[in-house]
Amino acid sequence: MPTPSQNPEPSAQRSTVEPLLVSIVRDLLNELGSQEAARKVTLKSSLDRDLGLGSLERVELLVRVEKRLSVRLPDEIAQRGDSLSDWVQALSRAGSSKPDSSRWPIRQPAAPAPEAPAGAKSFSGILRQHADAIPDRVQIHLLEGDGGQDISYSHLLERSSEVAAGLLAAGLAPNDTVAIMLPTGEDFFYSFLGVMLAGGIGVPIYPPTRPDQIEEYVRRQTLILSNAEVRFLISFDRVRAVSKVMRLGLPSLVDVTTVAALRSQGRGERLSSVAGAEIFFIQYTSGSTGDPKGVMLTHANVLANVQGIGGAVQANRDDVVVSWLPLYHDMGLIGSWLFSLFYGFPITIMSPLAFLSRPERWLWAMSDSGGTLSPAPNFSYELCARKISDESMEGVDLSTWRIAINAGEPVLPDTLERFAERFEPRGFRAESYVPCYGLAECSVALTFPPINRRPVIDTIRRDIFETQGRAEKATPEQGSVLRFVANGAALPDHEIRIVDDHLNALAERTEGRVLFRGPSKTTGYYKNPEATAAVAVSGGWMDTGDLGYLAGGELHITGRKKDCIIKAGHNIMPQEVEAAAAEVSGVRKGCVAAFGVIDPKSGTESLVVVAETRSSDPAAKAHIRSRIISQVSDRVGLPPDHVALVPPQTIPKTSSGKIRRGEVRSRFENSRLERKKRAPWVQIARLWRDNLGTWTRLSLGAAAIACQAAFRWFVVMKVGVTAGLMVRLAPTPALMVPILRAAARLLRVLRSGHLEVTGIDNIHREEPALWVANRPDDRGLLALIEAMPGTTLIAEERVLRSLPWPLSFMLEPLVSWYGSADSNAAAGSLQSRVRRAIQEGCSVLVVSDSPLETDPVRSRFRLEPIQVAGELKCPLYPVYVRAGDVPANGVSGGAARHCTVIRAGHGLRASGNGDPEHAVLLRHRIREALRGLCNAKPPRTESVTAETLAPPPRPEKAHAKENSLLQEEEGPRR
Repeated sequence: MPTPSQNPEPSAQRSTVEPLLVSIVRDLLNELGSQEAARKVTLKSSLDRDLGLGSLERVELLVRVEKRLSVRLPDEIAQRGDSLSDWVQALSRAGSSKPDSSRWPIRQPAAPAPEAPAGAKSFSGILRQHADAIPDRVQIHLLEGDGGQDISYSHLLERSSEVAAGLLAAGLAPNDTVAIMLPTGEDFFYSFLGVMLAGGIGVPIYPPTRPDQIEEYVRRQTLILSNAEVRFLISFDRVRAVSKVMRLGLPSLVDVTTVAALRSQGRGERLSSVAGAEIFFIQYTSGSTGDPKGVMLTHANVLANVQGIGGAVQANRDDVVVSWLPLYHDMGLIGSWLFSLFYGFPITIMSPLAFLSRPERWLWAMSDSGGTLSPAPNFSYELCARKISDESMEGVDLSTWRIAINAGEPVLPDTLERFAERFEPRGFRAESYVPCYGLAECSVALTFPPINRRPVIDTIRRDIFETQGRAEKATPEQGSVLRFVANGAALPDHEIRIVDDHLNALAERTEGRVLFRGPSKTTGYYKNPEATAAVAVSGGWMDTGDLGYLAGGELHITGRKKDCIIKAGHNIMPQEVEAAAAEVSGVRKGCVAAFGVIDPKSGTESLVVVAETRSSDPAAKAHIRSRIISQVSDRVGLPPDHVALVPPQTIPKTSSGKIRRGEVRSRFENSRLERKKRAPWVQIARLWRDNLGTWTRLSLGAAAIACQAAFRWFVVMKVGVTAGLMVRLAPTPALMVPILRAAARLLRVLRSGHLEVTGIDNIHREEPALWVANRPDDRGLLALIEAMPGTTLIAEERVLRSLPWPLSFMLEPLVSWYGSADSNAAAGSLQSRVRRAIQEGCSVLVVSDSPLETDPVRSRFRLEPIQVAGELKCPLYPVYVRAGDVPANGVSGGAARHCTVIRAGHGLRASGNGDPEHAVLLRHRIREALRGLCNAKPPRTESVTAETLAPPPRPEKAHAKENSLLQEEEGPRR
C-alpha cells in the first residue's frame, strides 16, 4: 500500500492536481495505443464518449492516480466519474491513503456450522430454523468500502419479516411478482427474503450504473418487468428518477417503494404465517437478444442445486464463503449466498463495484476471512493476475482457499496458468481450481469436476474439429490446435447427453448439442410458452443451447449453437475470432464481436468482425483493419469478410459483461452500428417523451383518485359529525342506535361498499346479548353497527382509537352511555358498564384486542364482559368479520374491493355465575367458534349450554395445566 501522506489544502491542491491528472490519463492512453485521444484530453473530456476508457481501463487509472498522489479515492469514482472534472472534485475531498489495518475486521463464529437442514422444503423454513437454533451466529459479513457490518440470522429474519409485513400491508397478494432493483447491500437481503416470507415471487434485476446508458437500461428493464407483470418495484432513492420513468411502461405496477418505507410500514406488525409462492423467484437471463426470458425456479429446484454443489465440493462445517458476484445473477445469488444460507456457512460479501475498482479486495477478503470457497468468472482471475500490484498483496494469505470455482463464461487455460503462477507465492494452489459449467435453467450449476486436482486441458486438432466436429487429440508437432477445459460430470441425480440435430446420441469426442435433465431444471420461462417449448425435449430433457463434447465422461463446452459461424464448411466459434482480433494493437480488449450473416450470393455465411477502437485517424484505422484480417486468418484459417471499426462503448453487453452478438448482428444488418451518444438528461427526456401518453393518463387517473378520496373524506366527516351530534341529543339508546345504523349504511353506500351477512337467523332479537367479534377495521366496525339487530353498545373505547376522528366522534356515545369510557379504569368499571347495559335491555359488542388478520383462535378477549354474561345468563354470539379483497355474492362482475363479510354463529348460553375459570373455558369455545366461521365451516346447529361447554373428561393434571396456561395468557389484562 502507498505510504500515507498529508493532503494539501483543496485550493492549493486543485492547481497542481489538474495538470497532473491530465498527464496520467495521457500516459495511459498512449500505452493503450490511443495517441489521438491522448492529444485531445481536457478536464471536460468524457471518459466514455471522448476517451473510450471502459471499466478495466478505469481500474488502471484509479491505481495510477492513487499511487502517484498517495490518496484514497472513493470506489464509485472509477465507474461513475464520467469526466476528469469529476475526478478532480473527488481528489479535492480524498483523504490520505490508508494502511491495511483500516479494513473491516472479519471475525468468524467460534463454533462450526450446524448440520445441513434435513428434509428442508423451502428457504423460508431454513431461515426460520437457523434463526431459532443459531440466532446470534453471523451469516453475512458485508464489506462496504473500508467499513462493513455483520448480519446475524435473527437480524436477517427480523428485518426481512418487517419488509414482508410492509408488502402485505401495501396489498401484495399471493404469487404476486416483486422486482428488486437494488445494489449489493443489506437492503437486498431483506427485500429478497421479505418477498419470499410475504408469499410473493422475487424478480432481481440489476440497478442502473452507467449514466450514459440510462435510455437503453430503462427500455430493456421495462421489457423484463412487463413480462414479469410486477406489482411492486423495490428501488433506492438515488435512482428515483429512473424508477419513475420505468413505471410509465408498466401498467401492472402498483407502487415503487424502498426497503426503508416497507420496514416502517411493517414495523410492529406481527407477520402471520403466509403460504409460500409456487415459484421461489424468477431469474432473467442476461441474454444477447432483446427478448429477455424469465427462468422460473422453485424452492425444490434451488434446494436440489445447492445440495448438489455441496456434495460436489465436499462441503464441511468449517467452510467459509467469499463473494463479490452480483446478487441479481444466479452465481452470486444461488451459488454463493443461498448456498451459504442453506449450510449455515458465514459468507463475506462485497459489491461488484468494490471488486472492479480494487480487485485486490477479493483476495484480501479471502485472506482476512479464512475463506475456503469462492466462485468467480474467468475474467476476474485474469484481472487479478494482470492488474493487482505486488505492494497491495503484502500480507495476503490464500492458503485456506480450497475451492476456486471458475464458471459463468468460457474458462481459458492461459488465465488459469497466469493466476496460479502469480499467486502461488501467496499460498494459492492450482489444485484448488474447480472449472465447472452451469446455466440459469438448471438453477446455476450442472457439472463439477473432481476436487483437489489441477485443471484438465484437452488439446485437439483444429482442422478436424472445425470440419468434422470430432475432438481428436493433437500431437505436439501439430501447430493449429484448440484447447478446452474439462468441466466435469453432472451433479448427482442430474444427467447430460450430447446429441445431433436429430436428437441422436453421439459418441465421446463428437461435438453436439448439450441436453440435460434433473431436479434443478426449471419448469420453463415465465409467461413465455413459446420459448419454453423451443428448448423442451421429450423425456424431460432441456436443450441448453450450448455445444460441447464428452471426453473421459467429462463435459467440454465449445460454444453457443446460435453463435456458431458456418463458413466454407468450417464451424467457427466467435470467441476464437474475437480473441484473435483483440490481440491487435489499437483494439479495445473485450470489445470485439464476431458473427455470421447469410450471404445469398455465396450460399454460406459471411464472417463479420466488429471491433471498438479509440482511433479516429483513417490511416491508423486502415492499419488496424488489415492487422485484424491477418490475425483472424492466422488463428482460424479463414479471413473475415467484413471488419467494422467503431468508437468505444458502441458494442452492447449484458449486465454480466458478455457481448450481445445478436444485437450487434441486428445493428450491422440495419446499418445502425454507431449510435449517437446522448447526455443522461437527454435520455431521460426522450423516455418521458416516448411515454407522454402513459404519463398523462396516469396523472389524470391519480388526480381523479385524489379528488375521489377527498370527496369521500368530506362525506365521512360530514356524516360522522352530523350523526355524532344527533346521537348526543337522543334521550335513550333505543333512539340513538337507529341513527348510527342509518349513518353506517349511508357511509357504506357512498364508499361503494358491499355487505354480506350470514347467520342473523341464529340471533334472538328480543333478548340482550354479548357479541364477541375478531378485530375489524373501520369498514368492518361500521358494518357491525349496521348489521347487528336490536340496541347494541360497545364495551371499550380502545376499539375507536384506530378510527378517523369523524367516525370515533360518531360512535363514542356507544361506549360512554352507561359510564366512563376510560379503558384504563378499574376492572369493576368495565364490568359495571356491561352489566348495566345488559340489565337495561341493550346488547354489548366486545372486540378482540389482537391486531388485524390475527388467527381467530389466538384472539385476545378481556374476561370481564364474559364473566358478566355468565352472571346474567345472557347468550354470547361469536361473530367473524372480514373486510377487503374477498369475493362476495351480489357484487357486480365479481368485484370485491370493498366488501365486508359478517358471519354470526349460534349462541352460547353460559351459567357460570361469573366464575373466572368458567369464563376462561367459555372464551376458549368462542375462539374455536370464530375459527370455524373464519374457515366458512358453520358451527354446530344445536345451542350450546353450560353443560356442553365443559371440556371432555381428561386427567386432572392436564385439566389444571390448560387452565393455568389460559390464565397465564390473559393474566396481565385481568
